[in-house]
Formats: sequence, C-alpha cells, structure tokens
Amino acid sequence: MSRELRINTTAFNAALNRFMQHSKRDAEVVLRQQARGLMKSLIDVTPPGGRNVSNAKARARGITSLKADAFKVVEVVSPKRAEETNVESLINRHRVQGRVKQEVTPRILVSAAALRAYLKKQRAKVGFLASGWNQAASKLGLKPPAWIWNNRGPGAVVIEVNDRRIAVRATNRVKYASGFRDMSSLVQWAVNLQTQKLRRQLSKFLAGTARRAGFKS
Repeated sequence: MSRELRINTTAFNAALNRFMQHSKRDAEVVLRQQARGLMKSLIDVTPPGGRNVSNAKARARGITSLKADAFKVVEVVSPKRAEETNVESLINRHRVQGRVKQEVTPRILVSAAALRAYLKKQRAKVGFLASGWNQAASKLGLKPPAWIWNNRGPGAVVIEVNDRRIAVRATNRVKYASGFRDMSSLVQWAVNLQTQKLRRQLSKFLAGTARRAGFKS
C-alpha cells in the first residue's frame, strides 16, 4: 500500500522567503541547500531513526528490534530438536505491517545456526524503509549512511524547486509503511527542525551584517 504524506510547510516557506530576501546567493542554490538539509532530516527521522537519534543508535535500534521480533517467535534448540529450518519464512508468517506484534506460544524450535544465518541476512536490510528516500537524496547531492544507501526500498520523493518556493511530495511504497501511524508527525518534525535551522542561519547572517556595518549589539 502506498502512502502519501501531506506536510505543513507554511513556516518553512516563510522562513525561506525571508532568508532569500537577505541572501546574495542564487535563489536556486539556496533552495537546493535547504532541500538537502530537509532531506537529511527526513532520513534521520525515518524508523529505525527518530527524533534526536544518532545514526549509530538508529542502526543499533533496528538490529535490536530485529532480534526482539525473532525471539517472539523462536526458541533455540539443538539441530536434532529443531522443528523448522527456514527461519525467514517462519518469522515472516507472523509479521504484521513489518513487525511481529504478538508473541508465539509455544515458541517454534530452531537451531542456533539457522537463527544466526537469518539474523546476519536481515541485518543488511535494516534501513530498508529509510532507503525510500535514496533517489531524492542522490538528486540533491546527499548520500545517506551506507546501511540505508545499500538498501533499495520502493518509493519516490519528488522535490520541486523554483525561484519562489520549495515543494516536497513523498510517497513510500514499502508495504508496511502505512503501519507507522506517527510517520506524518515524524516528517513534520523534520520540516520544523529544518525551519529552526534556517531561522538560526538568518539570525547569524543578520548579526554578522550588523557587525560589519559598525553596529554593536
């Protein structure tokens, strides 16, 4: 199921217009710079990332969730006692919108080797949802962290830039994307964060201009 997010960019566009009134740089350069900053924030906030979550912590959180989901379904036993060998297929049967929501009772018995192989394979897929932003990031000259960049999640982001405004339309086609009910609020947070950064840039620029003109604070 695709999901389109509609985000309020009124404050961002107002701050951007004010910044451009004072900037001597080409309008498109300013717009693309801000779009790149916005895209970075979008990538950072997409699960397993989140508000004020570092890149390393986001990946670690994804791996932790991966293991937690597995142990809601399986129990490790000796190879002779194992009931199933295809751990990936087994766990996928219990996924709902990308996550294992409920514990399986009793756990299904698998070997340690089979579980290790599954976790190794799945670790490479951590960041799959966030990789839906890769195409837009690339167009803006931004390369996400490798653990996101190396994935190829379906989806698209269209960024329209002209000399008056910036418009962002995001569509995520990862089948479990709709399961993240707070995705809109996370993306809105990213937009608000970039708005704050833009306002700080403007304040710093105006303060520097005033100092060069001989005004003292």
